[in-house]
Amino acid sequence: MSWLNALFQRKSTTQNPAIKSLYRSQGKVDQKAEEIITLLPKLGETIRQGADYLYIKVLQEQIRGYDIRFGSKVVDQIDDSKKSAVLHKLTSLMLVAFFNEISEQYPDSPIASALTDALHYEVYRSLPSKDSFIDYLTYRNPNFEDPRLAPAFKFGNDVAEILQTLDLSFSFMVSQQSTIISEISRKLIRLVLFDEPIEAAPPSP
Repeated sequence: MSWLNALFQRKSTTQNPAIKSLYRSQGKVDQKAEEIITLLPKLGETIRQGADYLYIKVLQEQIRGYDIRFGSKVVDQIDDSKKSAVLHKLTSLMLVAFFNEISEQYPDSPIASALTDALHYEVYRSLPSKDSFIDYLTYRNPNFEDPRLAPAFKFGNDVAEILQTLDLSFSFMVSQQSTIISEISRKLIRLVLFDEPIEAAPPSP
C-alpha cells in the first residue's frame, strides 16, 4: 500500500456542503473535529484506493476460490458495471466503519452522521442518498440478536444479487469478508486521522 505515502503530501481546499451544513447547525466544533475535517479529503482518497485494494485482495480472491471449488465462472462474468456496483457496496461498508469510529469519539452526537456525509462527498462528490452507507446503518433484521451482524448479512446478499449468484453459500462467504473489510477500513481510517500505524509495533524484548 505504497500509495498511502503520497496521500500525506497532498493538500485540498474542497468546499464540502456537509461541513457547511454542520457549521450552520452546530456553530463551532471542537479542535478534534476540526482536525478530522481537515483530513477528510485525504481520507476520501484513501477510501477510494482502499476499496479498490479490498476488492482485489479480499473479494475477488474469495470469489475466485469459490469458482475453483464449485466449477463456476462468477469472476469471469464480472463486467465493469457489476464491478462498479460491488465497489459501491464495499465502499458503503468502509463508510460505516468510519461512522462507527467517529461515534466512539462523539457518542449521541450528530457529528458522526455529518462527518460521514462529508466523507461520502469526498469520495463521490455528492451527498449520500438512501442507496449508500445509510442503507447499511438503517438496515435491521429480526433474525439477529446482535444488530451488528445485520450489515454483514446485507452486504453478502447485495453482492450476490449484483453478481446474480443465488447460492446461499456464496452470499454467506461474502458476508464473512465484511469483518476483514471493516477491520482494514478501521486501520486505514485511524492511520489517516490519528497517525496510528497499521501494523502494531513488535513488543520490546
